[in-house]
Amino acid sequence: EIRHYWQTPDTLAISGDDRPATLTPYPFESRLAHKANENLLYVGAQLTKQQGHLLNYEATANIGLIGPAAGEIKIDGNASTRFRLLGDTVSVKAYGLFSNTSAPYLMNNFISNHFAWKNDFGKIRRLRLGGILNIPHTRTNINVGVENIQNHIYFNADGLPTQESGSVQVFSIRAQQNLRWRALNWDNTIIYQTSTNDAVIPLPRLAVYSNLYLLFRVARVLKVQLGVDCDYYTKYKAPAYQPATMAFCNQREIDCGNYPFMTAYLNLKLSRARFFVLFSHVNQGLIGDNNYFSMPHYPLNPRRFQMGVIVDFSN
Repeated sequence: EIRHYWQTPDTLAISGDDRPATLTPYPFESRLAHKANENLLYVGAQLTKQQGHLLNYEATANIGLIGPAAGEIKIDGNASTRFRLLGDTVSVKAYGLFSNTSAPYLMNNFISNHFAWKNDFGKIRRLRLGGILNIPHTRTNINVGVENIQNHIYFNADGLPTQESGSVQVFSIRAQQNLRWRALNWDNTIIYQTSTNDAVIPLPRLAVYSNLYLLFRVARVLKVQLGVDCDYYTKYKAPAYQPATMAFCNQREIDCGNYPFMTAYLNLKLSRARFFVLFSHVNQGLIGDNNYFSMPHYPLNPRRFQMGVIVDFSN
């Protein structure tokens, strides 16, 4: 792999009479290079078994040999099995990942009109383990995972990248349960997650997506879907957006969340054409307060009505 980087040349006067007195002091003793090249070499292997009912597996490993990739390790894989239970086939999958990777070049070297930094971040180590249970008969899917991240890099409240020297653990459970009775359908996804250090990796403790709808046919040719869905997550210190770097930065001042976002919709499908009508954010002013922000200073769209036609021309 060959990488080339070009950045805006740094023409700011480090010192001297031509340097404005009110300008923020130059943060480095020398200028940042506006061009850089990286040559990387990896060696890897993959082992898979995708046939059979008792055990299937897949494992991939990469090791970096030269350049910034020297000493890097990436290993990920999964193993799955299927068995009969109550007249249905149940699948169980275990997955894992271990990586020891270098920090991206632009996290270490960056120059722009508003930000400049020069870092020497260490390698980022991640260990992820989890399992997935899928029961098609009951339309149930459960995913449980835990991840340990050491030397995690994130943008702090000042918009600058920083590296957490310790470890942060993230635990999550995602449960998907779809219910159906005749024309009535109710699809649900619930995620519970927690971080041992919210200042480094902020997460809403609970996130829910629910979709309640009727699905039926009229005269066997018109497919109708009529329902309402809802997105909700608990309050947390949502990352703020920094336009100058186009990155999300951690902040500890503003809470976002604890607001349901509901949409009522009607889908009609006839042959290759689909007609839709939706009323987005239908609950504005009715359920929940007016604090509907997805991130600090960025509100969600207000109530609006939309309609349209989608035609599939494929043969």
